[in-house]
Amino acid sequence: MPGPPQDVARVVEAVHALPGPPPPDVQARALVRALGECLDAESVSIDLWLALPPADDPGAPAAREDVREYHWDRPDADRAARRDGASIRLYDDERFLAEVTVAPPRAGERLRRWPELRTATGLLLSDIDAQLRAADARRLTGGSIALLADARSRAAGEIERQRYQLERDLHDGAQHHMVALQMSLAMVEHQLGAGSTTEAVHHLDRLRQLLASTEEVLHTTATGLLSRPLAEHGLVAALRSRLDPLETVALDVDPLLTGRRYPAEVESTVYLACLEAISNAHKHAPGAEVTLTLRTTVQGLCFEVADTGPGFATGGPMPLRYLAARLESVGGTLSVRSGPGEGTRVTGFVTI
Repeated sequence: MPGPPQDVARVVEAVHALPGPPPPDVQARALVRALGECLDAESVSIDLWLALPPADDPGAPAAREDVREYHWDRPDADRAARRDGASIRLYDDERFLAEVTVAPPRAGERLRRWPELRTATGLLLSDIDAQLRAADARRLTGGSIALLADARSRAAGEIERQRYQLERDLHDGAQHHMVALQMSLAMVEHQLGAGSTTEAVHHLDRLRQLLASTEEVLHTTATGLLSRPLAEHGLVAALRSRLDPLETVALDVDPLLTGRRYPAEVESTVYLACLEAISNAHKHAPGAEVTLTLRTTVQGLCFEVADTGPGFATGGPMPLRYLAARLESVGGTLSVRSGPGEGTRVTGFVTI
């Protein structure tokens, strides 16, 4: 199973914290050791494939390949276990970058099932690969270090983008389920206090469903996977699956949307935006009725989350700015209408 995010951070830090600037081979040896310790492996080998620039020789091939090998053994490792490992191939875009072999196989399978660690390892190796190729280019042509700077910038940017994406998905997806769990627990406490044992048992059954649903959301967020109903059946099926257990939420869907599919990035963005808007309504208007409306037009896809809560004055900064930014990433817009005593309407639109 994947480990906590701090384990990935420690692998990255093992390379970035080296005194230096350290040579790329030193970085690679630090990486292979940190990877082995993180995975609790007996041994780790990395074969890094370099696509080198042409040699300074008219008769040489147009391009050359070089394989750099880096290996680490745990000092007390079982020699027999070292001979049997699982191999994972890493790519930089479409180019084959490296083969990582981890023994015993269970440790290799852990890396295979840990997308965040695989991504971080690939980015670090891409950085090391760029440094080695840049050094070779300088020896052959006296070129610049632009490749190295670009690779480091891409690696840092990608790691930061993934960190922000995980933070945003936890906020927009898992928080909705946490609020629903809190509401269900409060309802059970109220009914037990009022002596309504039968109603309390009914809500305990719903609470069990919500716990299972929350566990699935946390798992899919941590592994970077979409909700299964969303991936397999689309937006409407995924929202029904999430919202049907909530008695205070009504779903009003355009019949034309049934079975209709949109690009994956649009479906996931609208799905998480709807859940976050509903979670926000539950948080600020507890007990209010909430209605999610989905409509399709010739221009695109529209959703609205309306509640019957107390509302608020909308003067000042744009509410739900992070939600607006999420929709903007797929060409969408967000508006919020509210007023004291008027409830709140959160409307989003994505051009298709």
